Amino acid sequence: MNTNEKNIVFTSLKETEDLQTVEARMPAGYVEMRLSTLGKVGAPEVFHIRNFKMGELASLSLANEEQVPLRLINILNDMILENVNVGFWHEKEVEELMVRLFMTFFKTRLTEVPFPFTVQDLEKIREQEHGVETLEAIKAGKYIPRTDIDLESGVELYDLDDKFTSRIKITNKKTGFYVIFDFVHYQDQLIIKRWLDDYYQADERKFAKVKAIRDHNMDLNNQLQEHPEKADEIIPLDPAQEAAYTEFLNKKLQTLAEMIRVISILNVNGEDVSNLTAAQKYERFADDPRIDFGMLAKLAKRQEKMQFGIKPDVVMVDPISPTHEVVKRPFSFRLPIILQAIQLCGSDNYDDGYDDED
Repeated sequence: MNTNEKNIVFTSLKETEDLQTVEARMPAGYVEMRLSTLGKVGAPEVFHIRNFKMGELASLSLANEEQVPLRLINILNDMILENVNVGFWHEKEVEELMVRLFMTFFKTRLTEVPFPFTVQDLEKIREQEHGVETLEAIKAGKYIPRTDIDLESGVELYDLDDKFTSRIKITNKKTGFYVIFDFVHYQDQLIIKRWLDDYYQADERKFAKVKAIRDHNMDLNNQLQEHPEKADEIIPLDPAQEAAYTEFLNKKLQTLAEMIRVISILNVNGEDVSNLTAAQKYERFADDPRIDFGMLAKLAKRQEKMQFGIKPDVVMVDPISPTHEVVKRPFSFRLPIILQAIQLCGSDNYDDGYDDED
């Protein structure tokens, strides 16, 4: 899959071909999939998908954090029967698809996931008998309370109304100037990272030695509590160089924020700019005084109200509570959690004739 920046327009199967025709030519092993976004964000209204192959799961498991999005896009594009590009979906749609895949081909229950604590939970633990010891064990990573999540009854999805659209038009009331924004696509994180790396390539080389020393020292600082003798391994760093590097990081972070702001622009005062590259959008609009804080604050406020996909609060049992009460806690269905769950229960849907012996 080529993760370029060309826009792909998704249309539902109802608009492109008869659904029965699709079902008739659908290979064995594919299932119908419908996400809660109903074709109103990035994913099509209905599509068909197969299960993971062994090599695909291995590829994802071996990928580092930076490699995961691109590999996942490639793999999901290959798994989906229709010609779509998952890179142009919203991240929440990719998350929901991964959960639905797990429920469809594996289990409807996630088991032994780390319990997501709140501040209130930690305060309750402290009040329990041996609570202080328990907290210290949790903070040191020696004790990880775990729980189960029933994906059918414990997870809720947002409902979208008929008028929902992912595009937002913000207009200056005084001048009439307007900008139409879309959501940030799943693959935009790849585009932005590559662009940012190229944009600051010379500065990265300039500060490479300072970065290496600072990373080395930070790693040692994290070990000093258990290994105080490693203090002698800390490398002195010139304060002026460290200050210059910190200033560079702040500048890079500001540039990142500016790029995130402009990459989702589709139209500026009637001009279609959807086909511009990320670099072209940054060059044209990053310093445009008309796209000011007021406009972006209005955009952020509107986007906060545009909730879709999986709701953040998930029902689970509190493993620390003496009564094991059922609670709702914020939980993110990150890819490593789903992959680990698949690996643990990958064979449960199949019978080898000897299940009673297992």
